[in-house]
Amino acid sequence: MKKEEIKILRQIHIFYSGKNIYNHTYALALGDDELNNVRGVIQSFLDMPMMGKIFHRPVSENFQIFHKSENNVLFLFITDLVDKLEYISPILENTIKKFNELFSNPTDVTKPDDNKREFVDFLREQQHNLHSKIVIVGPTNSGKTQLFNMIKSDQVRQIMNFAKASIFAVDNLKFDLWDFELKDNFSLLWSKFIQGSDLVVLLFDLSNYHIRVINHFLDLKKQESKFSKLLILGNKRELIDNNDLKIIKNELDLSDFEEISLVETGMHEKIKLLIAKTLNLKKLLPHSFIESLNEAKSIENDGNLILAIAKYKELIKISNDFQDFTYISTLKEKITKLQEEIDEQTKMRKQTESKKKFEMPGKIQFTRRVQVAPLPSNKSQIKPPPIEIPRTTIKASRSPVAKQETEDLLLFSKSDASEAEDIDKEDITLHIDEVIPEEKRPTLEQSENESDAIYPEMLQKMIEQSGSTLSLKLCFQLITELQKTLARPLTVEDLESAATFFVKHDSL
Repeated sequence: MKKEEIKILRQIHIFYSGKNIYNHTYALALGDDELNNVRGVIQSFLDMPMMGKIFHRPVSENFQIFHKSENNVLFLFITDLVDKLEYISPILENTIKKFNELFSNPTDVTKPDDNKREFVDFLREQQHNLHSKIVIVGPTNSGKTQLFNMIKSDQVRQIMNFAKASIFAVDNLKFDLWDFELKDNFSLLWSKFIQGSDLVVLLFDLSNYHIRVINHFLDLKKQESKFSKLLILGNKRELIDNNDLKIIKNELDLSDFEEISLVETGMHEKIKLLIAKTLNLKKLLPHSFIESLNEAKSIENDGNLILAIAKYKELIKISNDFQDFTYISTLKEKITKLQEEIDEQTKMRKQTESKKKFEMPGKIQFTRRVQVAPLPSNKSQIKPPPIEIPRTTIKASRSPVAKQETEDLLLFSKSDASEAEDIDKEDITLHIDEVIPEEKRPTLEQSENESDAIYPEMLQKMIEQSGSTLSLKLCFQLITELQKTLARPLTVEDLESAATFFVKHDSL
């Protein structure tokens, strides 16, 4: 393998019939939004798969994609820019072969069964088969072998006559861990030792160091593995005080390094976290994630849909930050479903409210039972009984009219009176137009009072003060109908009655 190759997979995504059915993340690379952008790049391959060939192209300043289609299934690998097709191709082919062996139906990969667990273990082993390499370098007596023994997790094997190697495991990933055995800071074998590494860990003694030696190892890293990550550790922190540490930082002129003490309790876990952070490995979801998910479901069951959507969006953000795609699709589907329910509820509420909007009343009707007796003839001196009218009817004041003949007041003749006795006693509805024809009604006297012009505004204000609303245009229309009915100049009491009538009607 060429010395500048970095052999670490980032992500694997599997698509079937254009839908993303499986994701596996080794190290941080693309979030959900970035993955959607990549999907747009390969959309033509999803729509019309091209079998038998591996395609690759860069998609950002740091990552590139490799993809191949088979049986309407597209396999997408995300890697660093320096990875070459000749190294990714065997891994991709083996992944396709294993997938076809385990899943006759591609969608079965979504089921949490033994086949899926076997496939996940296979993918983890594929990353290990790349033999991603971590090397520990630094001056003699700085604690390199002590660090090697602390973090190794397997048997030690010899690398020729100058190094030894073991396995470093972190977050279900495995790396080859190398330790240099020769006691020579300037050995020519250091170059061979560093070549092809993914991470260079430079360890030096804070209590006893030489700037020239430290710079020598930094130069080796740039020459032999310039694309690899670098983690600088200053060991034996317990042997110096804070003032000495400030002097050391000024002398070394290093952009960043971690102060550690290998004899300190819990240092093994701290080193693992530092390595995972430097390699930008996938982080596990926080323990509180499942609790938050259950809380969101409880809020949804309580009917607080808006708050539930907010909680689900928060969980999606956490999943994106950790680049864990396990829950993202399900959470998005939940948000879509809840939003549809909210939209439906909003639509129904608007329909209900629209039925309560003000409608102008039609003709005024007398709905109470009215007993009508026939009027006497001309020769009779008996006065007819008054007609009973509803209390809610507003009596109009009429302008002077010419005297009418008594005959004009006759509503019933003698023959009509005899017929009236046979009428069944049902409710009689009388319209104003039938009692007093249009042409015989008194004409409306126009008021010269300028305050009439502000009646609509006064009515609107009265309605608003009663807790309802009515547009100025409808207020004007109501005023016009009221003047036509009363046939006299309006008063403030008339406006108050109209406002009360409207508010009562609007609240029904």
